Amino acid sequence: MERFKRTLFFWSLVLIFFIITPIIVLEARGYRFDWHRGVFVYSGTISFKANPQNITTTLNGNTDETATPNRINNSFNLSGLLPADYEIEISAKDFYSWNKKIDVHSGISSEFWNVVLTRKNYEKTPYEAARGIDKFFTSPRNRFIAFTTNAENALLVKELDLDSELVISNYTLTGWKLLAEDKKENIEWSPDENYLSVPVEKNNVAELKTSSLENHFQTAYFVIDLSDNSTTNLNTFFGKNDIRYARWDPKEKGYLFFLEGTSLFRANIKDASDITKIASDISAYDLAYNGVYFVQSPNNLIFKTSLDGKSEKVQITNSFPDTNNPTIKRITVYDESRIAFLDQNQNLFIYNNGENEEYFRALGSQVTEMHFSNDGKKLLFYSNNEISVYYTRNWTVQPIRYENDLNNITRYSENLKNIQWYKDYEHIIFSVGKYTKIIELDARDHRNCLDLISGSLDTPFVIHNNGLEKLFFTDEKDGVTILNSFIFPEPVPILGIGGA
Repeated sequence: MERFKRTLFFWSLVLIFFIITPIIVLEARGYRFDWHRGVFVYSGTISFKANPQNITTTLNGNTDETATPNRINNSFNLSGLLPADYEIEISAKDFYSWNKKIDVHSGISSEFWNVVLTRKNYEKTPYEAARGIDKFFTSPRNRFIAFTTNAENALLVKELDLDSELVISNYTLTGWKLLAEDKKENIEWSPDENYLSVPVEKNNVAELKTSSLENHFQTAYFVIDLSDNSTTNLNTFFGKNDIRYARWDPKEKGYLFFLEGTSLFRANIKDASDITKIASDISAYDLAYNGVYFVQSPNNLIFKTSLDGKSEKVQITNSFPDTNNPTIKRITVYDESRIAFLDQNQNLFIYNNGENEEYFRALGSQVTEMHFSNDGKKLLFYSNNEISVYYTRNWTVQPIRYENDLNNITRYSENLKNIQWYKDYEHIIFSVGKYTKIIELDARDHRNCLDLISGSLDTPFVIHNNGLEKLFFTDEKDGVTILNSFIFPEPVPILGIGGA
């Protein structure tokens, strides 16, 4: 009897071994038993990267404790999921949450590499020295901010040191004000941070009747030399009546480009005789590190030449998609294969010599501005009420998008302001009324659109500085407009140590 029991026990263990072992092996290989179907199925995974890192993840309303960070790249993985639809929510204390409905497939990882949460309340840093501020512009090396204030019949341009938070220089342009916003020209820093170019117009047009040469121009460009605190009216200095769209040479110190009439010039701001006419019959131009690009009338053909203007011009395009040959007011160049055009009627055109084929076509209407992403694979453009993105190359990271795709990101009945790329180029920051928001490009299920800040001003001026990882914005304090900032995004921990 004892022998029989031992034999029965032995073979029971053998049977259990042969039943459990395949299950363990299948589990290890990613298979899970689906009780609804009664079969083993290959499981799926949800992978994501989130800012901040200290998060809570829920699946279908249940907290998932398995979402631990990968210490190498700060990502999270939820593995072993049966193929099905899941409601995932990523949240953190004092942050707005992010959520999606995800269709998990067998053997596939559903990936979300740009999950961004925003705080419900940010700790702001006010810059008391920048009171009465209108517009502001951060320097290329992120050390200073140039900002404007308006005094009686004068434009004040001030330089704020971000380390000391003190104004270190102050310039008064009497009789002038900053050029109107619809002209799409703003203060621009030189790459070495030594100069500012300031587009202005007369504060009082009646002053044009005076005989003074300084008052002869209705619009003008001033250059401020920050090293010796001098100001120069470029119109007077070069004897040009209609200087427009001045841009600093990206390579050589002390040189800038500008349009006068239909001619494109490159000039030395310290030597009026050192001026080169690059081309004639020009309606618009843009600069890149490999040259200067310009649109030549009457056929709106694009040409390129070297930055010093000494090389032979190279023709980039052979025709223009609109046979009526509209006047091109703006171009934005990524390189010679990706160029965006804006005509006088705010129609947008794209020239894209892509990986699959060459496109040159109309892209949108009522467009006010456009910006390429840092890798040139996306073009952000927008009207007063709508934001869109066009893809110039295939985007192989989930969600996959393709060359020549056009996505409408969001639309509001109110006017949109401060539209700009966020640092990952998978989000867009914009303002609507008093609210500044961030919206993702990922359209799976829906686009998460979260508030960043709500201020007192109906039309704040907002710039996100990628280098400093701060959001700078104007707000009202004690009845006066003042510059503020806060840290965004949250500091990223190194190898999962520290951080939010």
